[in-house]
Order: sequence, then C-alpha cells, then structure tokens
Amino acid sequence: MIRNSFRWIASHQVISFFIITFLITWGLGFSYIAVMREKYLFLPLMFLATCGPAIAGIIVASVSDSDRQSARKRFSWLALLICWVVVTMVFVANQFFVNKGPVSPPLVILIAVSSLPVAFIVNIAYTRFPVLRGFKLKSAGSGTSLSWIIIAFVLFPVLTIISVLISRLMGHETPSLSGLPATGFGLAGLFAIKFLSQFFYFNGTGEEVGWRGFALPRLQAQTSPLVAGLILALFWVPWHLFLWTGEGRDVMTVSFWASSYLLHIPSAIILCWCYNRSRGSVLAAGIAHASANTIVAFLQPQEPNVMIIVFFVFAAIIVLADRMWKRLPDEHPAVQRIFPVGSPSGLSGER
Repeated sequence: MIRNSFRWIASHQVISFFIITFLITWGLGFSYIAVMREKYLFLPLMFLATCGPAIAGIIVASVSDSDRQSARKRFSWLALLICWVVVTMVFVANQFFVNKGPVSPPLVILIAVSSLPVAFIVNIAYTRFPVLRGFKLKSAGSGTSLSWIIIAFVLFPVLTIISVLISRLMGHETPSLSGLPATGFGLAGLFAIKFLSQFFYFNGTGEEVGWRGFALPRLQAQTSPLVAGLILALFWVPWHLFLWTGEGRDVMTVSFWASSYLLHIPSAIILCWCYNRSRGSVLAAGIAHASANTIVAFLQPQEPNVMIIVFFVFAAIIVLADRMWKRLPDEHPAVQRIFPVGSPSGLSGER
C-alpha cells in the first residue's frame, strides 16, 4: 500500500504537492492559532507551517526521484550548521530590533530549535553542500546573474513607491516619512533585518522553494507561464488563510477574497516572470517576494486599489512583452519535465 501511494505521488507530483502543502500548513498553522496564548512555547509549529510548500516539494521530489541520496561529506553538515546559526541570528535580531520584543535565553533556544527546518531547507536550496541530494528542485539556478538579483530586490519596492506617489497625486492619504521607525543607516539596518527575516522565515525559504522552486517548473512543462502563474495564484491565496485568521482579519466576506486575489494574481505573474527571466532561479523569486513584503511593512499604501492597478499594469506589460501565453521550450532552465514511471530518466510523473 505504501509503495502504491508513493507511485501515485510520483505520477501526480503537482497535485500531490498542493495536497501535502495544505495538510502541513493548515494543519500546523491552525493548531498554532488554537494555542496562541502560549505562542512562544509552540513557535516550532508556526515555523513548520510557513515552510509547508518547501517541505511538500522536498517530500514529493524525494518520493519521485530514485537517485536521491544522503550527502556524507563533512562540508555538507558544516554548511547546515552555518545555515542554522545564520537563520537563528536573523530571527533573534528581528525579534529584538524590528518587533521590539523580549529576548531571553529560553526564547533564543526556542528560536534556535524552531529554525532547524528553515536551515535544512536553506541548506538544500541555496548551498553547494546540501545534506540531502538529488531532489531535482529548481533552486538557486545555475549562474544567476547579479543584474537579476538587483532587479528582484528593487522590483516590488519600486512598484510600491509608484503606488504611493500616485495615491498622493490623487489626494489620498499616504504614509508619512516621519512615521518610519528610524532614519538613515538605522532605517537601512532595520530594512535589512526585516528583509532577511522575511526571506528565511516566509518568502525565500518556506514559500518560494515550493511554489516557484518545485511547482512552477513542473506546471510550465504542461502549460504556458501565464496559465502556470494563474494556477499558483489560485492556491497561493487560500494558503495564507491561517495567517490572516491569526491576525484577526475578517476572512468571511466576499470583498476580502476578491481584493486578496486581485493583489496576488498580478504578484504571481510577476514572480513567475522573475523566475523565468532569471533562468529558473528561486533565489531571484525569493528575493523579490521578500522585498515586496518588507517594503509594505515600512511603507504600507493607504489606498490598496492603486497598488493593485499598478501591479496589474506592470503584469500586463511583461505578459505582452514576453508573450507569456506561449509555452517555454522543454530545454528552458525554468521547465522541469516529468517523465513516466519507470523511465530511464529516474523521474516519475504525469507526462
């Protein structure tokens, strides 16, 4: 029965990815919300919940790949240790400097324990010495250019700033610079800490390694980048439900879901474009995603409809410019072909 289950997963990788993602994220996320009175004690649940897409991608890829193997080189375990230390330090710094929260030895230990799965994913996706090999994840990409790293970093902040400026020209209330938590180098430091926290905690690790690193290249083997991006947006929005519920948002209204989809559909297309243009680099997609959430944390537009329109206009431009309704060739780095079960490739899949 277990073998048949593995064969089904290997033959339906994308469907299995979505199922496992929601089982992990919603199961652990809503469990965390149920015990939020002891939120620090159950912090590992939240960390695992946000890593749902990445963990699901790793599970499906490992089940589907007959060539997977454990790395035994000491450099791999050293790389994992370094990732763990760096991730833990970033989370502690975010708690102290950005959130202005308490930092005690027990909390640091709890954060370190909670950071283990994040460090594990970072090690697999972004280092040359992964502790587990052969997962066929489209991770950092081969030779991601510095230019695309820069573009990914500034893309959403520029679009957000444009939205704020347009809102001001239209007479809407806009964020005041005097309301920022710091200025000059202090603000740059807070932005850097918040960005790294978003990259490791949510966007570049837990989300993008799964959404763009695993699901998108497999979807693009079946359909166009535009359709693949829309499919991801369809699942991406309800994935956030546990976060929005924990924040106390009114998730039972049609207007809430309409505005959420209107914001995430162009965002998914932009991230898809960024991933494809950087030749299959989830690092670029993760940086873009993290910078988007970071700039909004410091410069939240008061008129979200303007930001939605700006995002849609930019998404329309890149769709037309890159003809995203056309499928990418199979040899493109952002496409992961899925071969039939038992094929010489060693992969199993839907095609």
